[in-house]
Amino acid sequence: MVAIPKSVSSTVQAIYKAYEDANEYYESLGISVGVAGTECDRALWFMFRWACEPEKVDGRKVSIFRTGDAWEERLVRDLEAIGVDVYGQQDRMRLLAGHVRGKRDGAGVGVPEAPKKEHLFEFKSSKASDFRDIVKRGVKDSKPLHYAQCQLGMHYFGLERCLYLVVNKDTDERHSERIHYDLEYCAKLLARLERIIEMDEPPARLCTKRDDFRGMLCRQASVCWGEDWPRATCRSCLHSTPEMTGNAHWSCARWCKPLSVDEQKAGCEAHLFIPAVVPGEQIDVDEERETVTYRLASGEIWVDGE
Repeated sequence: MVAIPKSVSSTVQAIYKAYEDANEYYESLGISVGVAGTECDRALWFMFRWACEPEKVDGRKVSIFRTGDAWEERLVRDLEAIGVDVYGQQDRMRLLAGHVRGKRDGAGVGVPEAPKKEHLFEFKSSKASDFRDIVKRGVKDSKPLHYAQCQLGMHYFGLERCLYLVVNKDTDERHSERIHYDLEYCAKLLARLERIIEMDEPPARLCTKRDDFRGMLCRQASVCWGEDWPRATCRSCLHSTPEMTGNAHWSCARWCKPLSVDEQKAGCEAHLFIPAVVPGEQIDVDEERETVTYRLASGEIWVDGE
């Protein structure tokens, strides 16, 4: 017999609800530097195109985020207590015409290993098992997403060193690693991201089958494998184009106009899905009626734009 789960008390539910009500969610206008090192090109393309519904963040998860914020503030105080001058917190990063974006945790001088060298700062809090792996293998191998974030930060701000400072949330143990700027790594990563941004269709899958361990936690999986439809926004429409000028600008060929963020999210009556994201086979196009016809996996005939 399956055990009946214990109910959550009204007090705890109210606390979680308060966190949810106070949380402000912003969907990234581009590819976040925090995920830029994602191994799968296809996953990044779907993220960039807003294919999946935004993650529903419950009160407990919001609390985790706030704990991370508190640790960031505490680590800044730790550095200041040993004479490090910390500045530039939450300064923005904008790369590839604003389609790759994020913020830095800070920068400063006075790091004991190289007091006169200006460093980028990246602060993290981690569970014990991940902390031990970072200490053992280093950031590049243990946390490739964090490594990419550090590299892009150094690249954007013109710095040659990054101090990666992580705390074990279970024991309060700290660990730091000084990361050197790698121009070749950044050039290759930015070239890859630019290629993904400019793709009209999603690239090939990294995973060879649905239960591939590399995609088990991927939030894009259901759309990637055609199990769910992508969101109907301008970014999933075949008329739209990310422009490589300005700051994260998009344009619409159907209406011959630039697209505001609100317009991108809302879409319009002329929306036509990018054929490669439709879970079916394209069988016809009528340019005069502006429709595209598909045979879905169920055998049903569906006309987009009708």
